[in-house]
Amino acid sequence: MVRTEVEVGRGLRAAAADVAEAWKAAEAGHVVPGSDRILFRDWSALCAVLTPKRYDLLRHLRRTPEPGIRALARALGRDVRRVHEDVVALAELGLVVRGADGSLSSEIDEIVSTIRIAA
Repeated sequence: MVRTEVEVGRGLRAAAADVAEAWKAAEAGHVVPGSDRILFRDWSALCAVLTPKRYDLLRHLRRTPEPGIRALARALGRDVRRVHEDVVALAELGLVVRGADGSLSSEIDEIVSTIRIAA
């Protein structure tokens, strides 16, 4: 199962401290497990990126990989330009995989979120 963590409301300093701690542990010879974690400054930032249409796109690609943007847009009944924008945004986060041949898929089975209210 491929799982990605999403955190909302975690400050940049806290995230940087985690990176520094992992770096020091690795330099000391300790094995540091990798983490697929996406951090968002606040709820608005999360909602701007993980929209309902992008969620539908992810679900579709998880079930049915597509040979390209046009095929994906046709399958979703959406405008090619908007689907392209969505694929670019989701690929930057590592949620969509673009093959060398232009094919599109998603390996994500689960997105787990932590939303800090009093951050």
